[in-house]
Amino acid sequence: MFEILLIIAPVFIIILAGYVSCSLRYIGPETSDVINALSIKFTLPVLLFQAMYHLDFSRALNGPMLLGFYSGAIASFVVAGLLGRLLWKRRPGEAVAVGFCAFFTNGVLLGLPITERAFGTEALNLAYGIISIHTPIVYSIGMISMELARRDGAPLGVTIKKTLTSIFSNPLMIGLLLGIFSNQVGLPIPQPLMVAIDMIAEGALPIAIFGVGVALTRYTIKAEIFESLVISGIALIFYPALVFGITHYVFALPKLYVQAAVTVAAMPAGFNIYIFASLYNRAMGLAASVLLLSTLLSVISISLWLQLLQNL
Repeated sequence: MFEILLIIAPVFIIILAGYVSCSLRYIGPETSDVINALSIKFTLPVLLFQAMYHLDFSRALNGPMLLGFYSGAIASFVVAGLLGRLLWKRRPGEAVAVGFCAFFTNGVLLGLPITERAFGTEALNLAYGIISIHTPIVYSIGMISMELARRDGAPLGVTIKKTLTSIFSNPLMIGLLLGIFSNQVGLPIPQPLMVAIDMIAEGALPIAIFGVGVALTRYTIKAEIFESLVISGIALIFYPALVFGITHYVFALPKLYVQAAVTVAAMPAGFNIYIFASLYNRAMGLAASVLLLSTLLSVISISLWLQLLQNL
């Protein structure tokens, strides 16, 4: 267990550094907006471009692995949404937002560095395969479900157009698509430019992870503490457990594929859950609580999952 803690500790130390720096006013809270803009609009798209440019898609896009991962994701979305609607008596739109909280993991900022530290470059390449289609799949499910659930929802055609526009105007998606295109057509990149891309990509994750810590100072655990705990449990335990069961027992995939899929699934909720809730003004307090609580609890849950995966 001590070795597992050593693997994840650097990531959470950087998060803590950001949180403490902002809490003590060493840096101002407005820094969160600056770091977020730098990460989302520049450094992370460059990182994803670099990864897609070098990625071996024939190996990374493994059908059974992706099916196992996204089956777990959809099941978690449905279970959390039904709990929100039937148990906590939330309105249909709020129930969709509750479901979204349970299946949008922080795969880029936390999943990638932890996967690489725990299982190496080969597992990281498989994680990139998952990430390459994560945003379009998850956002499409969330936005279409929300529009269908709301009484004031737009027609399905308008919803699909809005969803596609939102997805493909996202800087992260643009970085992914440009990298995939360059990879597939064999676009040559001049050596000085590639060195610059590599330099930016190398610093992308530490900057973004520090920004996570800064941003967490903005959120508090609201009154919906029981709901937040349950949704965090679905995200941190139920979701990766389903992925583990499907990839390991149903498809009997090689160990590395199971490790990559489960590690990404085991990450805490990503900031997109709050963005999604804010976009529709549904369950924003719950989203903020799940964001903070799942991140705190993930220190323990990720350690346990990595221990299990290393003993496969």
